[in-house]
Amino acid sequence: MVVINVICRASFLVALVTWSVGALWAAVLPEDRADVMYHSYDGGGVEVNGPAVLVRKGFRQNLSFSASYYQDAISGASPDVIATASKYSDTRDEFSVGADYLHNDAVINMSFTNSEESDYSANTYHLGLSQEVFGGMTTVTMGVSRGDDEVGNVDNPAFSEDVDRMSYQLGLSQILSDALIVNANLETVADEGFLNNPYRKVRILGVFAGDEVYPRTRTSHALSFSGKYYWASRLVGSVGYRYFTDTWDIDAHSFNIGLSYVLDTLSILDVYYRYYDQGQASFYSDNFDAQQNYMARDKELSQFSNHTIGVQASYQLFDTRYGLDRGTLNVGLEGISYEYDNYTDSTGTGENYSFDAYTAKIFFSVWY
Repeated sequence: MVVINVICRASFLVALVTWSVGALWAAVLPEDRADVMYHSYDGGGVEVNGPAVLVRKGFRQNLSFSASYYQDAISGASPDVIATASKYSDTRDEFSVGADYLHNDAVINMSFTNSEESDYSANTYHLGLSQEVFGGMTTVTMGVSRGDDEVGNVDNPAFSEDVDRMSYQLGLSQILSDALIVNANLETVADEGFLNNPYRKVRILGVFAGDEVYPRTRTSHALSFSGKYYWASRLVGSVGYRYFTDTWDIDAHSFNIGLSYVLDTLSILDVYYRYYDQGQASFYSDNFDAQQNYMARDKELSQFSNHTIGVQASYQLFDTRYGLDRGTLNVGLEGISYEYDNYTDSTGTGENYSFDAYTAKIFFSVWY
């Protein structure tokens, strides 16, 4: 009886978190649903926006298919582009198809994703498994992904380089009580090929003197822990930590905390905060003293930190109407503040670079 009570109350926690924060692994197929979203980003001299569509449909109780489309329309120029080139615009189109197969307490997932832009093509293949054990109190997940990318250069049509990626994931989700769920996840990624930007230049003794040169291999590891706790009055608190390290000597830490609250029977409000702190790569420099075998001036490989504050509201528009089970409207806003410790402003002021960015999304979901 105690176990039944724990599972029932934890099921409400999972349902609430799934609605407001994101899906958790479990031995059930994804619900039949369709989502239409518009997203926007503005920060650091770059604007990104576009639509996204996702459709899921189940068959014969144990099989579910999905298809999605996502577009990024990019315009503007980052600080490194301003220093060595002109402003640009591009469009990235991403298509994805997937299938989930349910067998007893296990779900097998397969997917393929293709992403295309003017100078970059990416294909990703994924196979995953989710297995419930101990009466549904514990869920073990594992997955493997392979990426096959091709890097181009719009200024040099003859330029073409390959990138191969392998990613391995292992996760554990555990119901500890009728109000607490914890998760642990480990991911290892091995990259090989042309891993730098074909346009970015490095600075030597104050002069932009040549192209970046990166190692052709990189292996990274990321370990994360998170927990979600259900209080009375339909309140869910969440906390998480993630550690990242790689063979380029980058170490990074991120911490997040959030609250999800059911305002009434139709609405959910989420608020959250995330902090990220990263050390620099061993071959990064804002201004090199001399030529080296490997050289990078990508600000994302420098030492920097950022703070993110976000809010998301979900409102149920209808329940069992128009031949549909229900529909929701969701709106999200984020503010992000970036501070770079050893990357200077390209305008020549010599000051460390910093900027604020904003993201917004609005999406409509229906279940059928």
